Amino acid sequence: MHRIDALHEPLTPVLTAILATLPPLAGPLLDVGCGAGAKIPLLRAKMNHTAPLIGLDCDLPALQEAVMADRLLAVAGDAHALPLRTASCGAAVCSAVLGLLRDQRTALRELRRVVRPGGWILIVTATTAWTPWSAQMRSWVTRLCERVEMPGSLLFATPEPAADLAALLRESGWSEVRTGAFAIEAGSDAPPVLPLLTREVVERHLTPVEVQEYDTVVADAGIELLPLILAATGT
Repeated sequence: MHRIDALHEPLTPVLTAILATLPPLAGPLLDVGCGAGAKIPLLRAKMNHTAPLIGLDCDLPALQEAVMADRLLAVAGDAHALPLRTASCGAAVCSAVLGLLRDQRTALRELRRVVRPGGWILIVTATTAWTPWSAQMRSWVTRLCERVEMPGSLLFATPEPAADLAALLRESGWSEVRTGAFAIEAGSDAPPVLPLLTREVVERHLTPVEVQEYDTVVADAGIELLPLILAATGT
């Protein structure tokens, strides 16, 4: 259980922020790679969801733990060939799982099959990428997050590190794809969500003064290999 919690802990703030931007569910929510159900309380709380929560995993001991805790309806199976009927779910969450799959496109197509039309998918995964970054940029993004409520337009800025994930979702049959990337920083003073922004998004949604501030911190930033969280939604 501690291992599973540790795996998901860095992703939880991003998962929480994005869940708040998603529409209400119209049917069961599928948690792919649910493990022992560590994410289920968060999913229930953020989605205010009373329909069944279905957890799928190939780890039978973890599923048994989830069932014993009465967290979800557990299904043993493979994400590449979901043992679920077509259009049987209202939405699906796949957190800290995509990178473990041997054929991501096949798994995403299977999720497209079982999520009914109008439903959504949320993918959250970790990676690393060379990205403009600095202490000044970190401070600027932190201040921005503190003074504005982060709308989907800023959470889903689709910077370059998330472009491949967006293409993968579209190739797998998902439409209206939105993606974003978030810096991971450790420490007690680390802000929970640090979205990477593009100038296009900053110019569209922030004030001229904020755009000028953004240009200044980007000009002074170096290129660093950052641990990142990528997030994507599709319908």
